Amino acid sequence: MSAENERKDEPESRVALSESEVRFRLLIDSLQDYSVFALSVDGRVSNWNLGAQRLKGYSTEEAIGLHISIFFPEQENAERVPERILRRAEADGRAEYEGWLVRKDRSQFWGTVILNPMRDQEGRLRGFSNVARDLTERKKIEKAQAFLAEAGEVLTGSLEYERTLQEVARLAVHSMADWCTVAIRGSQGLAVVSAAHANRARETWTRELLRVLPLEETKLARGIGYVVRTGMSDLCPDTMEASWVRAALGVDTPERLMELGARSYMCVPLKARGDTFGAITFVSATPGRTYGSAELTLAEELVRRAGLAVDNARLFRKAQEALKARDEFLSMASHDLRSPLTSLRLQLQAVRKDMQKGDGGTRSPEKLSSRVEAMVRQTDRMLHMMDALLDISQMTAGRLELKRQKLDLVELVRDSVSTLDEELRQAGVELRLHAEGPVEGAWDRLRLEQVVDNLLSNAVKYGKGQPVDLTVSTEGKVATLVVRDRGVGIAPEDQGRLFDRFERVRLDREVTGYGVGLWIVRRVVEAHGGSVNVESRLGEGSTFIVQLPLTELARTQPGRPQETEPEARPPAFH
Repeated sequence: MSAENERKDEPESRVALSESEVRFRLLIDSLQDYSVFALSVDGRVSNWNLGAQRLKGYSTEEAIGLHISIFFPEQENAERVPERILRRAEADGRAEYEGWLVRKDRSQFWGTVILNPMRDQEGRLRGFSNVARDLTERKKIEKAQAFLAEAGEVLTGSLEYERTLQEVARLAVHSMADWCTVAIRGSQGLAVVSAAHANRARETWTRELLRVLPLEETKLARGIGYVVRTGMSDLCPDTMEASWVRAALGVDTPERLMELGARSYMCVPLKARGDTFGAITFVSATPGRTYGSAELTLAEELVRRAGLAVDNARLFRKAQEALKARDEFLSMASHDLRSPLTSLRLQLQAVRKDMQKGDGGTRSPEKLSSRVEAMVRQTDRMLHMMDALLDISQMTAGRLELKRQKLDLVELVRDSVSTLDEELRQAGVELRLHAEGPVEGAWDRLRLEQVVDNLLSNAVKYGKGQPVDLTVSTEGKVATLVVRDRGVGIAPEDQGRLFDRFERVRLDREVTGYGVGLWIVRRVVEAHGGSVNVESRLGEGSTFIVQLPLTELARTQPGRPQETEPEARPPAFH
């Protein structure tokens, strides 16, 4: 090719090269998620893309000529990190750094920097390519996952829910708050039960600055009371712009709110099995740390796990208390079963001794008959106790079956009263029955006798020798049995647990019991579709009200066995 032709082709080559450079520049600028630019041999910026401008905050004019060290925090510069990664890239052909980087406004972000040497055809170093990326969101996710993993270990490390709540507060101030409080709903309002501060010396001070939120203040439209009432989280990125924050946090004066230094806050409901029983408040007092949706999501996950841990701790405590009550019950039941068994053994030994006499003397039939009668009574007593224990087992397992038959509740009550003649006489109690006529319905005779026996025995125990009134009546399709004594009465705080299993409300130190009598009453009555309630005041006696639907036999479940002859009555068991 002639020199003239070469000169003709040269402009076209230059145009193609220029177009290639433009396309390459467009490609680089399109990578807005990446900071891509070139460095000189000594580490100074020689070009700049839009991604670098967005990430670092410098314009092209500002960036050209800056040394790479300006993008690193002071600590990394003090350790000569920029120079070291430049030399590593030159020596190894590549260098990578992941850590904190600095923007023009001196704010920091977590990112990665990859340096590669740029060499000419002779292998001479001409500079470095720099590719950087913002990994702050990934870092937040990793940090959140690590935080929740640590929280999981802490929350499962204790089955004491008070300690669990305190650990939650400490976890919060370790990673996401300057101070944190846990408020639990109680009879007087919302009370702070746990508090933590980034400065442990100020934890007591923080707790003292906060007060109990009375019930009337839980109706605020924002804050702790709102969260507990609605079960919804509350977020305030900037408390300085919210006049309601002081009341919502439960801080009693503006001066104390200033002392706490609250700048941003969020409050998350504490729940267990759908029930909101408290709230956890996270407060930032650090300038620049503002709560947003991401922080709220993390807080909600932490509190959700805390709620599960607290629920597990409560269930464990309840199980421990139930086991303790069961052991006490079994101990008392064993003692009471041993008493008739011991008496029976003594009677049998006496009979055997009498039968083995070899003196040829006559044996008294009256004496032998008396001992046999005593043995029968003791045997019946043990059988009654065993039946009652079986009843408890069946009711606990939910296998209580009813054998309905047509009954007159008034007649049934009279029969029950007659069996208590001896007990009433010894206690000196007058029992008065009020009924205008028969009250008929389809009920299980044995079970209702059990109800009446337990209520009457309970009235005799705690009636202090005063008269006991029984009233049987009907209204519409409901039969009502009322048992009223004039004894010691029951405190309001004890009435709610009176019908729970193994609950022994101590009304009289001289009276003992197993704590299952009234529980059996409730189970039997509810199995009939009825209800039982108590009205009582200390020192004025108690009134138990049983209501039973007047179910007809035709409406009972088909295939259910119907009694023709009542069996031996199950015993009262107290």
